Amino acid sequence: MMEKFFNPRSIVVFGASATKMNLGQIVLLNNKQVGYEGNLYGVGSQEGDVGGVHIYTSVADLPETPDVAIFLTPAKTVPGLMEECGKKGITHIVIESGGFSEYSHGDHTLEEDVLAVADKYGMKVIGPNCVGTVNFDLKMMMPFAFFKDIPIGGRLGLISQSGGVGGSYLRAVSGYGIKPGKFVATGNKLQLDEVDFLDYFMQDGKTDIIALYLEGFKRGRAFFDLARKSQKPIVIQKSNRSPISAKIAQSHTTALSSDDTVVDGALKQAAAIRVDDELAFINAIKIVRLPLMKGRRVAVLSRSGGHAVLSADACAKFGFEMVPFPPSYIEQLKTIYHTRVIAHQNPLDLGEIFDYTIFIKILEEALKLDTYDGVLFNHLYSSDFEGAMSRTFLAGVEKLVAKYAKPVCLTMISDREEILKVQQSQPFPIFTSPLEAAAALNVSLTYYEQKAARDNRGKTPNHKMDLRTVETIRERCAREKRIPLTDEALTICAAAGLTPIPHLVIRNEKELKKMPLHYPLAVKLISRDASHKSDVGGVLLNIGSKKELLSAISDIQKAVRQAKSRPAIDGFLLQEMSPEGVECFVGGRRDPAFGPMIMVGLGGVFIEIFKDTALRLAPVTKKEAEGMLKELRAYPLLTGARGRKPADVKSLVDVVCRVSALLAACPAISEIDLNPVIVHPKGQGVSLVDARVFF
Repeated sequence: MMEKFFNPRSIVVFGASATKMNLGQIVLLNNKQVGYEGNLYGVGSQEGDVGGVHIYTSVADLPETPDVAIFLTPAKTVPGLMEECGKKGITHIVIESGGFSEYSHGDHTLEEDVLAVADKYGMKVIGPNCVGTVNFDLKMMMPFAFFKDIPIGGRLGLISQSGGVGGSYLRAVSGYGIKPGKFVATGNKLQLDEVDFLDYFMQDGKTDIIALYLEGFKRGRAFFDLARKSQKPIVIQKSNRSPISAKIAQSHTTALSSDDTVVDGALKQAAAIRVDDELAFINAIKIVRLPLMKGRRVAVLSRSGGHAVLSADACAKFGFEMVPFPPSYIEQLKTIYHTRVIAHQNPLDLGEIFDYTIFIKILEEALKLDTYDGVLFNHLYSSDFEGAMSRTFLAGVEKLVAKYAKPVCLTMISDREEILKVQQSQPFPIFTSPLEAAAALNVSLTYYEQKAARDNRGKTPNHKMDLRTVETIRERCAREKRIPLTDEALTICAAAGLTPIPHLVIRNEKELKKMPLHYPLAVKLISRDASHKSDVGGVLLNIGSKKELLSAISDIQKAVRQAKSRPAIDGFLLQEMSPEGVECFVGGRRDPAFGPMIMVGLGGVFIEIFKDTALRLAPVTKKEAEGMLKELRAYPLLTGARGRKPADVKSLVDVVCRVSALLAACPAISEIDLNPVIVHPKGQGVSLVDARVFF
């Protein structure tokens, strides 16, 4: 389906002028100048020739059926021209024109007209408002910008929603010695989107690394499902990170899971490498070309003592371990060179050495050691006297990395012009500061760890659920035009296999004749109008007797009457007080792009203050749920910090898995909050105290 977009044997450009320079003409001339060997045609208002390419006035007059048609004509002309293409048998369309949203007629927009024609003829469409594709090996260029010095043999597949950003990134990666192989700008994604091209690049035998610049996901869940299967590294910069809505959230989940946090959780779960800017984008592509870092132990070798200190700080920033060199390594060094001043330690200062063959020997001895997972090498040199030797050294490093399958982050420190030349001319990736190199090693290790977690995530548990009960509550709420009451929300939790703390629902104090619960109790208002009960004085705790209970109910009734909003009183929820434990929160919602997602974090009344949460797409496996908990800053509270007993993490994991399964199984549930979930000491389970559900 996608092959013709990247390997067309012939292209026709609509809107190419035979008499004056315009965008259509630039596309044709561009391909002629860079050496595209396929057939090129133009269609315009006047017949003529441009650089040896003939311009026709009608699609029907073309001597063959081109593989791809590119449109650079006014938006309103596109559906009609597509109709002509359909009759000619052209099935692959690239709409580079913009302005479609300005046109509509009757009940149809111009975009709908385009899709109707595409559906009629089985067409595949990129755009509108895009610059199409590039295949550097084929020297085929669809963008309306001139290119020169086209590199071939690149293994990078680049997908960009923006043609402008994509073009700048193509030039940027080339400046760092990275050869792009194929490129596509998706534009407005009327039909084909990032999922289609990710799928293509994952299957493309000439693509090893996939990089994306996106402003938004059209089909987030489909992207996630595909990315989770990729054995090729995926590097992604997702911009447009601000919240799209300023509405007041009705649940903690909504308040804490902005669109960007959902994206972050999904990409982490799929082991896609997310970056924040152009330099991080480039450095991530550079580092994943090397063998991956598989642990935190780093050896630092440095030609400069000062840069060795900077490297130690950089390694500490990312939690790397600078394990001392073993005695055997020190003894080996003594056979390679004679030191007079500098101590043999990690970082190792090589400032006394000026023989480049010795550097290679020292590096190889470090790579041989099982003690280290990677090496950070600071190479400070003078370009005037050591430029040629440094390039020879680079080639030697490249061979050692291939031989020992460990990453060497090489920091080249010289004058700016020299570093630019090395970056552009040498295939081995280099970095320009110890911090940049350490950050790259961290990207490598994080990718390795997330990929291992993804590929060994285990199976999703098969939880039994009473979906009929959930549907009954949903139907009742729909009839009465309200959200589920607290007791109904707890019933939904029970239907998912989660046992709430012992409780009783009463409508008034007269129903207190029989008390199956044990004091002390909590009393909570049940109200269809009060989402946060404590805000209206609707929660009272540690009730020790029936007398106190009656007084508590009376106090809540009084508080409700005095509240500005005066919420309805649908009853009272009496619950046994939970034993002490760590207060956690488990929630989820249905994201418009990614579907059901699950969140866990530190709970209680301070949840939105500390915002200590971890998020994944649902359903999750036990291993994924365990990974979420380990991400929390509060995780030491669960493992027994400062003399505390370890909490029942296993039971909390079960809650996370069951809530995620409920969200996945019940599309009608838009949001769910369980707060607090009180986690008791190990082996004593959890107490599910409160819940809110929204359909």
